[in-house]
Amino acid sequence: MTQDVKVEAVRSEKERFVAFSFAAADLLIELDGKGNICFISGAAKGLTGFDAAELKGKSFVEVVAAQDQGLIRYVLDDMKEGDRITPVAAKMGKTKVTAVIGACKLPRNHGHIFLSMNVSGLPAARNVVDHRDSNTGLLDRKDFLKLADDQMAYGAETGQQTELTLLHLAGTEGMGERIGETELESFLQNIGNTLRRFSLGGDSAGRLDDDKFGIVHSASVDGAILEEKISAIAKEADPKGNITIQHNSVPLKKDDLSAGNATQALMYVINRFVDSEDNSLKITSLADGMNNRLETTMNRMLALKSVFQNYKFKLVYQPIVHIVDKDVHHYEVLSRFKDGESPYETVTFAEETDIIHDLDLGVAKKVKEKLLEFQARGDVLPKLAINISGLSIESDRFVDSLMALYSDNEEVRESVSLEITETSCIKDLERAERILQTIRSNGMEISLDDMGSGSASFQYIRALTVDYIKIDGLYMKDVLTNKKDAAIMKAMSRLCHELNIGTIAEMVETKDQLHVLTVMGVTYGQGWYFGKPQPDIQTRRKNRAISMNMKRKGFAKTWG
Repeated sequence: MTQDVKVEAVRSEKERFVAFSFAAADLLIELDGKGNICFISGAAKGLTGFDAAELKGKSFVEVVAAQDQGLIRYVLDDMKEGDRITPVAAKMGKTKVTAVIGACKLPRNHGHIFLSMNVSGLPAARNVVDHRDSNTGLLDRKDFLKLADDQMAYGAETGQQTELTLLHLAGTEGMGERIGETELESFLQNIGNTLRRFSLGGDSAGRLDDDKFGIVHSASVDGAILEEKISAIAKEADPKGNITIQHNSVPLKKDDLSAGNATQALMYVINRFVDSEDNSLKITSLADGMNNRLETTMNRMLALKSVFQNYKFKLVYQPIVHIVDKDVHHYEVLSRFKDGESPYETVTFAEETDIIHDLDLGVAKKVKEKLLEFQARGDVLPKLAINISGLSIESDRFVDSLMALYSDNEEVRESVSLEITETSCIKDLERAERILQTIRSNGMEISLDDMGSGSASFQYIRALTVDYIKIDGLYMKDVLTNKKDAAIMKAMSRLCHELNIGTIAEMVETKDQLHVLTVMGVTYGQGWYFGKPQPDIQTRRKNRAISMNMKRKGFAKTWG
């Protein structure tokens, strides 16, 4: 073989590897031993916002958005010669573009690290709204559940094998007092960085509760290793603490379950893991989890759907009273199920398993039937407020069914108002505002429930045009002794007055509380002071004019 032939062979081999590299990545970067960029090739400007000349010599960590710098720094510092990381996702600081970053540290390369960056390589499951825990940078519970569900569906289509690991960090109570708030923040950041480092696509981990976490990862990652790494971080951060780490890993696949049942099984497993206090959730697969733990759940779901759809529940009515004249303004409609069954727990279960739409629509139908009874016997129709979950408002099918239900009777429709509960479930506020205004234009009033119970309360008041807000009963409970609660209630009352929104205070139980409400200018009150929920409503007949055909000499009758 001549020298020219050898050179050509080497050139062809080099070009082949370059072609392979660009087939897999949009941008190739080489970092020196200090983490600074020493070589770059590819779509630098479009991905990072800097051209190649600007990037050379710049620290790669500084190119990344602040929220992901800790993750990238952790990944680069943790690499040893011969390492190749599971790709991680990070946002670029200047362009806000999220890229999947792969990295390897080859032997005999003076400690240099080689990066591949790919925009189109984001995992199919990463199509969730970005709601994150501020301390760890991990997805919140709802977005993590959505991601895990999407990944399960993606795996079923492609054969990709992934796992779900749930981790419980027991014994973290009082950790901030033991090690200090700054060290606690660092600890939580390290937890987030570690879980993202091993997660699928580098961004498939979530903080499910204060001390509970979830991660979707490749089947090649052992959940026991995750437990070991988190345990080491906890021991280093809090050597005097007694933090124990427990994990449960299951293949993230639906097996023979239908897509809908697999989704609800996954939802239930994660929610029960979060809610369990004794860490009793031990499963080996989603199918096993359903066979052992979710079989009862699925049966209950089917039973409850039947209850909801066949109206096998009762309604009770609690008055909401005008503070000034004590007249009943309207009634809140509350659901009651079989004896001993908690309405709150049943409604929560329905929301967790995504069958709340059936209950909300069932209540709406029963309320319509009740109002039609009053209408048929000539009574003045009372105003009734139906609880509607924010999850139901998110469903186009539910909204269409509700509007169709009340489309044929204007008097009945205008006697119904909607009380939106679980407003935190509403993610698309612009869409929700359009829907609520359509409902209001058809004669139904809208109120928002439990205002003040969450940090986003004023956001909802700002984004949604409504007729009433209900002030969380927890404020009413302590309004006589807690100056902060009293100040917040007063501020909400004043704000709503200026916005022409009625205010309803819940849990009014004493005359002293009523006096405070009067002083604050709250419009309406609800609670045992005014009346407990009752199985029926006392109505009165409409006044009717005497028909001229009924009059004759010597005969007079009045209708009342």
